[in-house]
Amino acid sequence: MYEIEFSETVEKEIKKKKLDTRQLDELNERLEKLKLAPDAYGKPLRRPLAGVWEIRFERRYRILYIIDDQRKIVTIVGLKHKDEM
Repeated sequence: MYEIEFSETVEKEIKKKKLDTRQLDELNERLEKLKLAPDAYGKPLRRPLAGVWEIRFERRYRILYIIDDQRKIVTIVGLKHKDEM
């Protein structure tokens, strides 16, 4: 099982987006999936973001993350609306 870490910018992004309770619940569901198998639920991005993965949530949002298989850590590096990508 992997551990989830958040970059400082992501914590600010989550607060700025003012997600409602339902959205936060869905976000937590996605994060739980990432703990189990981050490469099974997400999709690797291509250049210039090679090495970064994404998983969709709420159809409109993308959770961007990096997998460290050696340390078993998933670092969340972004939470973006699809129009921001």
